[in-house]
Amino acid sequence: MLPYAPWLCWLIPIFGAVVTPLVSVIRRKFSSYLAVLSIGMSALFSFSMIPDIYFGTVGTAQPDLTIPWISNSLIQVGVYIDPLSVLMASVITCIGFLVTVFSVAYMQDEPSLARFWFLIQLFIGGYIVIVMANNLLFMFIGWEIVGICCTGLAAFWYKDPSKAHMGLKTFILLRVADVLLLASILLIYTYSGTLNIGELAGSNNWMGELSRSGLLFITVLMFFGGAVGKAAQFPLQEWLPDALAASPSCFNALTECLAGPFIMARVLPIFHGGIEYSGMVNFFLVMAFVGALTAVISALIATVQTNVFKVLSYSISSVIGYMIAALGLAGLMTDISGGYLAGTFLLTIDAFISALLFLTAAYIFYTVGSDNLHYMSGFKSRIAHRSMEVGALAIAGIPLLSGFWCTNWIQTVALDFAREAGVKGQSTLMISGYVIFALLIIGAGITAFYGLRMMGLIFRKGNHGSEGRVLKKVPFLMRISLAATLGVTAFLDFLALLLIPSFNKFLQPLLHTLTFPTIVDVLVYIVPSISTVLTCVAVAVGGYPAYQLYIARRVDPAKLIKEHPFLKKIHTFFWNRFYINALYYKIFAYPAITLSKGLYKRLEFGGIDTFNYAVAGFFKRISKAAYKKLELGGIDALNYLIANVTTSFCRRFRKTHSGILSYNMLAVSVGIVLLIALIFIFGGFIP
Repeated sequence: MLPYAPWLCWLIPIFGAVVTPLVSVIRRKFSSYLAVLSIGMSALFSFSMIPDIYFGTVGTAQPDLTIPWISNSLIQVGVYIDPLSVLMASVITCIGFLVTVFSVAYMQDEPSLARFWFLIQLFIGGYIVIVMANNLLFMFIGWEIVGICCTGLAAFWYKDPSKAHMGLKTFILLRVADVLLLASILLIYTYSGTLNIGELAGSNNWMGELSRSGLLFITVLMFFGGAVGKAAQFPLQEWLPDALAASPSCFNALTECLAGPFIMARVLPIFHGGIEYSGMVNFFLVMAFVGALTAVISALIATVQTNVFKVLSYSISSVIGYMIAALGLAGLMTDISGGYLAGTFLLTIDAFISALLFLTAAYIFYTVGSDNLHYMSGFKSRIAHRSMEVGALAIAGIPLLSGFWCTNWIQTVALDFAREAGVKGQSTLMISGYVIFALLIIGAGITAFYGLRMMGLIFRKGNHGSEGRVLKKVPFLMRISLAATLGVTAFLDFLALLLIPSFNKFLQPLLHTLTFPTIVDVLVYIVPSISTVLTCVAVAVGGYPAYQLYIARRVDPAKLIKEHPFLKKIHTFFWNRFYINALYYKIFAYPAITLSKGLYKRLEFGGIDTFNYAVAGFFKRISKAAYKKLELGGIDALNYLIANVTTSFCRRFRKTHSGILSYNMLAVSVGIVLLIALIFIFGGFIP
């Protein structure tokens, strides 16, 4: 690896963010060049670590790479070099570089360009801190940096009240999750005496102490709560679609919510080490169910959205649900490698697929000037069409593409867990495994529906949407960046099956096992499973109506909904996001506003303001009395007395100056005589 690569891969973007405001003063475009340079160098240092991991030069953490802030093990800055951290750092910086190049052209006319690049570079730096941190507190610092940048970008155009509101909403929901995560970290430190990831993994005695105190389940659940917020999982998924619809669309490709499944992948081996303790099985079961439910709920909401960024937001929330479910199932099994590999492999692949879809949507939005799917319809662009096809067909789970292998793999893990629980006589866990499997199958069918629907609405032919309108010319940098993203994603998408053994080998130092040494082992594990058949059926059941409604256009969806009241009710239910968003406002937002208004009226206006006015009135009365007694009766009276005495003296003294010359000469003569007399009396002035 390059010298100091684990440090420079995150220090360079943060330094670039700090310098950006200064550089932009010299020349506006320099901030764009600096961003490309800093993120490009970060990618270079990140990729330089891959050979060391793959060939076994560095296979474990490096706890010696630590700088304590003070003589306290709680506060320190250190890096953790292992396959997972290097993999994610490389993925983040690769996508970050492609998005940065795209954004140079996309944001070139933006007045607040320096602020945009400051947030983007700080975001990427904070993201890499999350994946490279060797302790939970340093990881949390990166976590907060990413959250603040998400808020800043969601409210980037803050002069628009609706977008400023989305920024506030993002901030509040993320802070709720962050408080849970911080509370969990502090509890872990209280019982373990360390936050170093390597030390926590080395001994699970602290989990035993937490279990005996009855706090283990709530501690790990709060840690997961932090991940749920950032990963946009049920029930905290509602910030993501609004935030991504409000923020600059090119930023959306950075998929910040993937930090959620990453931190769960980071701590999964640690938590699994204490599986025998009370509450841990329930925790992993909750984790798997939250992921599976989110996969279905978010996918259903995506089926009716008309804003392309909201469709993609719910899509990534749904796909992350698969990752979380896979990691939860891995924690429930004796051997975590199957579910762990499935979840992290989907995490890696989907990062590029989501980036491609978001960049394609941003490309079309830039050209058409609208994010409405119906307005985009009829859009003609070869590169946009190919990019959307690769991304949409991948998430739709079309056989032989990455989405098919990944979802099928995770569903097979669910079946394995159910069978393992059945063999052990754990009927509740067995039923839970089959329920999770069923939810994931349903999610696959729904995903196929909204994926084809989105593609059909954007590229359908006819005299509507973008056809016949003047379209904005796309800059070369946007085209070349989208083409590069398409190339990388297509490579991963079409060759996903071939990459699984290499991926397993890359993560072998972390898992200490080689589950899939060859492609044959992968095929033997996945293909014979009933999951393969059911996945194909689900994709067909979900994809066929989408093809008929939105691509072939044999039936008008609007007419179909209008003619069937039941479908209209379902559509309304999905359109209102299962009323989860409305519930947020009804239970939390509106009561908080009512409470604040009441506090203002009763406490601020009726209490504090009344007290302020009472104090002001009291001092006003005192000042009036003091003015009357002291100012008028004292100081003013003294002034007038002095003036009157002086005037009286002057009047009397003036009478001695009559103006008669003889009197004046007499006075002078008397003065001279007196002066001479004094000289003789005192002997004169000379000794």
